[in-house]
Amino acid sequence: MELATLSLEPGERLSGSELNSRFDRGMTGRGIEICYDDDDQRYLRLFSSDTGPYGDDVTGGEFTYIGEGQTGDQTLTGGNKFLARAKRHPLPIFFFHRESGETDWEYQGQVEVVDYACGPFDGDDRDVYRFVLRRRHERRERVDDEEAAADLAPAERAETTRSRIIRNTALATELKARYSHTCQVCGERRRRGVHEGYAEAHHLKPLGRPHDGPDTEANLLVLCPDHHADFDYGMIAVDPETHTISHAYERELDGSSLSVREDHDLGSAFLDYHNRTIASF
Repeated sequence: MELATLSLEPGERLSGSELNSRFDRGMTGRGIEICYDDDDQRYLRLFSSDTGPYGDDVTGGEFTYIGEGQTGDQTLTGGNKFLARAKRHPLPIFFFHRESGETDWEYQGQVEVVDYACGPFDGDDRDVYRFVLRRRHERRERVDDEEAAADLAPAERAETTRSRIIRNTALATELKARYSHTCQVCGERRRRGVHEGYAEAHHLKPLGRPHDGPDTEANLLVLCPDHHADFDYGMIAVDPETHTISHAYERELDGSSLSVREDHDLGSAFLDYHNRTIASF
């Protein structure tokens, strides 16, 4: 999926599988998801629900969104860090909301971060991050062609060029097949159909700026959607020599070993880069 070709209109209601199909990325269950398109452009998906955990009031053009973390004081790490960074360094942020009693998510358009602050949460003895979000695009109004002003000048068009990173998708596809679409972290094999496995390829040193990592097998891991998100959030580190996993919150994985096939020449330098630059615990 490329953001430039994504077709998504405010007001659309999508199931989890439809979100997966539209973005070519499964849901992680987090409120703030860090994602990348096929050009390695970073974007965020935000999810809010009437049923919790915070019951955000998302009415109006500007509203408050509570950050991630349901126990203890919230910290400026993971999704909170990337959402806070978007105040000074804007990026596409897609906002989805689910009403009470509904199973589908309503896409409410893109939003931008106006401000954020950390303070006590109502009725709870802990601090949370409050992000003030503003809708970038309101819902489109229907205009009758016969009522449209005939003298409206057409919008000026400007020709632009866009540089993109060409991914070697065949390389990632072949590596996922070699692992039988099995996650190298947890050993779980997801499915996109009865007879078809599903896994995601992750670049330890991201391709885009400022990392400029290479699109090589040595820089790739095969992961399930959950642990792909954990690598993006910096919640996992892997010892470059022993392949021992350190996980920020999954005790059953902390101390386990990354599964690496003998024919997968995984680069220790890229594991080290991830640990130093992206891991945040």
